[in-house]
Parts: sequence; C-alpha cells; structure tokens
Amino acid sequence: MDRIFLSGAVQNAPNVPDDVDPGYPTDGSSGGGIASTIPGAIWYNAVMMELINAIKGGGITPDRHDNAQLDAAIKAQIKTVNQALTDAVAQIQAKVAQVEVVPSGAIMFFPTSSSPNANWLICNGQAVSRSAYANLFSVIGTKYGSGNGSATFNLPYLIDKTVWGGQSNVGEQRSAGLPNITGTFLNWTRGNASADGSFYVSDVTSRGLKGGSGGDEGRYHFDASRSNGIYGRSGTVQPPALVLLPCIHI
Repeated sequence: MDRIFLSGAVQNAPNVPDDVDPGYPTDGSSGGGIASTIPGAIWYNAVMMELINAIKGGGITPDRHDNAQLDAAIKAQIKTVNQALTDAVAQIQAKVAQVEVVPSGAIMFFPTSSSPNANWLICNGQAVSRSAYANLFSVIGTKYGSGNGSATFNLPYLIDKTVWGGQSNVGEQRSAGLPNITGTFLNWTRGNASADGSFYVSDVTSRGLKGGSGGDEGRYHFDASRSNGIYGRSGTVQPPALVLLPCIHI
C-alpha cells in the first residue's frame, strides 16, 4: 500500500484546523435540517497515513502494488515483541541463576578442580582482602589466620584434610596422629610369668633351666587392640575416600 489516487492529489498533506468538530459521522436528516457528514481530505489523509506508518513500523517499505503489507507489518511487529519478551525472560533467568541463597562462610565440596563461580573461594589457606570479602570476614574473622595483620585474612585450609565435627572448638586445627601403644613384661619367674598392656603370655610350661634351677617357659604375644580398641577395626589408617574440592562461600 502507498499513497495513490486516481486524480486530484496534491503533494502536501492537508492542514488539520484546531477547531475541527471531534464528533461522529451522520447520514444527515433532510427533515431536521442536518447535513450528512463529509469525510474530507483531512480524514482520508489521516486514515491513509495511519496505515502507511503501521506498515513502515513493521520494517516494510510501502508498495502501491502490494495490498498485504499491513498484515505482514503486524506479524513482523508481533515477532519483534515476542523476541523482545524471549530475550527479557532469558536475561531474568540469567540474573536469577546468579542469586545464591547460601550464607557467607558456608563450606561445600565440588567435583571440579576450580571453584564453581566467583561466589566461592577454594579453602587452601590463602590470604584474601578483608574489604573485598567483607561479608565473609565478618563471619570467620581471623580464626584461620590474620593474613598480613591488617588488610587480609586467611581462609580455612582443607586440602588433603578431613572435617571434624565440633561446636565450642570450631576452627581448631588438629594434627594427624595415632594413640600410643604400650605394654610391659612383668615377671619371668618360676610359675609367675606375666605381662600387661599390649603384651600377654600363653603356653607357660615348667622346665629346668641351664645351671640346674627350674623355671617357666612361655610365649609372649603382642596385640595393639589390648592397648586401644581403635586398633584392629580397619586394615588401613587411610579409609577409602573421595577427593573433592572444598570451597567457602563469600
């Protein structure tokens, strides 16, 4: 569609007077002395330009030989709006995905070699800025190290370590260790062979000793579980484990 008339067209749009009656059209009444409404050039131009501008708004150049342009323009506008809505929804979803309802100081383990995003720091004991990570610093303070003493603080060190549950001693560093194993040989006299701790005696028999005096003969045994029940419960000090990356939320 485009501006096209059979005859009588001019090159300039008609001026719209300010005192035009904004009423409604009528067929008139000869008996009542009411004349029928005459649309006039102003009305024709207004309708025509509304249609042309709608076509242009859809990104289409008006073509006097194409009478389907208004339909195409409306569909193009709807497509544009749909795309804008799709983009807006995607942006909102991306923003929502960045929102983490996890408190500062929470520690989690991840099956990756690096932290999942900037909201998580690896628990490797590193010193980080007190101002840049103010929320985290307000939670853990210098419990895991005071950094340079003024501008930084240390994160927990959990690489190659296990976590031990506690309450009053949270933040305490525990070194690796095993309970001591002790035992004593007590007596080895005739009829009185004995031991304690991890040692014990069995199969004691009497027989003469070299030199003519009598004595006891027996077997001394070593059993660590007699010293502490922790021994013998497992065949290894290192239990089977899954290595994961410990991270703390900022």
